[in-house]
Amino acid sequence: MRVGVVFSERYLEYDLGFGHPERPQRLRSALRVLEPYFDRPEVVLLEPFMASEEDLLRVHASSYVKMIRGMSVHGTAYLTADTPVPKGVYEIARLSAGGAIKAGDAVAKGEVDRAFALIRPPGHHAGRDYGGGFCYFNNIAIMIEYLRSVHGFKRFAILDWDVHHGNGTQDIYYEDPTVLYFSTHQYPLYPGTGMLDEIGRGEGEGYNVDVPLPPGSTGADFLYVVNQLFAPIVREFRPDAICVSAGYDAYFRDPLASLRFAIRTYAEAGRLVASLADELCGGRVVVVLEGGYDLDGVSKGVLATVLALAGLDGVEEPYRPPEQKLSDVVVERVSRLKKILSKYWGGLAGG
Repeated sequence: MRVGVVFSERYLEYDLGFGHPERPQRLRSALRVLEPYFDRPEVVLLEPFMASEEDLLRVHASSYVKMIRGMSVHGTAYLTADTPVPKGVYEIARLSAGGAIKAGDAVAKGEVDRAFALIRPPGHHAGRDYGGGFCYFNNIAIMIEYLRSVHGFKRFAILDWDVHHGNGTQDIYYEDPTVLYFSTHQYPLYPGTGMLDEIGRGEGEGYNVDVPLPPGSTGADFLYVVNQLFAPIVREFRPDAICVSAGYDAYFRDPLASLRFAIRTYAEAGRLVASLADELCGGRVVVVLEGGYDLDGVSKGVLATVLALAGLDGVEEPYRPPEQKLSDVVVERVSRLKKILSKYWGGLAGG
């Protein structure tokens, strides 16, 4: 398996200010642990391109794109209290979206088997006409709509394992039956969305799955959710590609949350996603970086994911993780969701 890693030094050029968690060092640390693998045939470094305005407008309102472009000229405004708009960020955000497109395009063309977009700024909190949570444009949605428009892909499954709910991605696809959005996230936590009963609307009813995890939930809880819910649903859905919004802020040392994933959690998740993709959609997996603010967590988590997608070993736990124990609360929550969703997915009936 050949895995393309999309990266540009330009992703390191913008800074949101002293002490802001979304900092260039996140990508520097990940690149440092990946670099030894670029000499191997299984891991290929890819250069991104800048997303065009047409690419952005497949997802975002023209008035919103114009607003971000204008705010970026002077760099003196804020989208939200935690999301400043520094000078020139419009171009970097377009390059980030273009990095996601490059990852998807390389997989669609067969240049690589799977791809990981090592990009910033992140994107899953950006909706059609709003941003926030360090996000300006929704990278994974822009990539999906590019693949739909240029390569004719029709159905996409998104697994969002960032510790924060991807409210922007959910809003974009909430009424769309061609995109299955599946999110695990800590609750309560920013942005305060992603409850069990948020299952989509209209034609999209049943195609949105939110699994809120209580603080202290472990990687064992997450993997149970993925095996019990995501795997059977995605087998029934049969997407043309599996896309992952990969945040690494559920790692147990992350400063912005209180879940308790280990590095090996991400390796096991990567292997599971790769196996499902091999079974259902010609192996096509596109992973897009979202959050992750502990430098060891994001760097070793990215490495674990890339190696899993490439079929390689090499998972390292930089610190001893807490016991990875399955929670009765999560088991009960999965049971409730099976009852809710069995109306739409026959594979969950009686589970």
